Amino acid sequence: MGQIALVTWDGGGNVAVTVAIAVALRASGHAVTVVGPRSLQSAVEPLALGYAELGIMPPGDPEQRMSYLLDVAQGTDTMLAELGRLTASADALVIDCNLSWALQSRVARRTAVLVHTALGIYLPVWQAVLDTANVQRAARGVPPLAAAADAWAWADRLLVASIAHFDRPVPVGRLRPVYVGPVSGPWRPRTGSAAIHPACDRPRVLISYSTESLQNTPQRVQTALDALAGLPLDVLATTSGAFNAARLRVPGNATVLDYLPHGSVMTTVGLMVCHAGHGTTMAALSCGVPLVCVPGLGRDQAPIAARVSELGLGIALDSDATTGTIRDAVMAILADRRYRSRAQEFAHRTGQPDGTRHAAIELLAMLDEAI
Repeated sequence: MGQIALVTWDGGGNVAVTVAIAVALRASGHAVTVVGPRSLQSAVEPLALGYAELGIMPPGDPEQRMSYLLDVAQGTDTMLAELGRLTASADALVIDCNLSWALQSRVARRTAVLVHTALGIYLPVWQAVLDTANVQRAARGVPPLAAAADAWAWADRLLVASIAHFDRPVPVGRLRPVYVGPVSGPWRPRTGSAAIHPACDRPRVLISYSTESLQNTPQRVQTALDALAGLPLDVLATTSGAFNAARLRVPGNATVLDYLPHGSVMTTVGLMVCHAGHGTTMAALSCGVPLVCVPGLGRDQAPIAARVSELGLGIALDSDATTGTIRDAVMAILADRRYRSRAQEFAHRTGQPDGTRHAAIELLAMLDEAI
């Protein structure tokens, strides 16, 4: 039995990917520890995974999101030393692609870099964050962080939890990505969810934004609900556990739940309104469901929305989309069957890849090389 440590941070969708893979590795009989900030402890420990605290707690103010990303990328000298102590007995490490400080430690054991989104889409936007960080570091007389492509290239595995034909081409030849497919989070469910009535003869529209409270507010969900109020639609909405559904005004054609596993309803959905988070986008497109994308704070969300639009799989709106623009986009997609057809063609080409299983297989092969 090997020992595997997964090092991550609290960024929303990346947590679901990391924890799902950790559960799969534990099921194969290995000792697995998730290393991350204290805010992740309650998500990790109920799954019988090891947990070690290390990292920066997320802020409560969305205005601090960029500052938080800069801190996540750079870490501290103390964190670097603590990482060495916490993972001293590990046979292999899996490090989140955003943790530049950890990647530069170049630990002397088998290491995988985990990219939780589409690599070619994400690389330039994450590099922009590192460029900002390096400006700050230069002003302090601190050596720069390595370019993202350089930091990701040295590892034994570069795992990408996405679909290659959705991604943009990776421009850096030295990168050797392994596309394992989308990875869905294994945990929750939450209590207090209302029953979902069977699909009716009206088109069903699902509203689902981020699981991260910084990116998912009552105002965002309310705007989407108001946009669809009074239309001949069957609307399902979820708060994704980011806030209590009682804070919303629910129109007569809508049902709102605190938690709703996408897989439980996606076959009945004709359209999704979402934040263009990678996991949510893949969940919809893998089932042939077109999208209205209203990007949030995630660095990959605006370019993912643009890619959805570029492929004819939905409509990308601005992050501050109004009720009118959301309503118009929803009605435009429902009126044009080509969106649904293209989404179904995408799903047929994609199949139903088990990204969690494929990631675990790759990591176990890497572990075998280490032991």
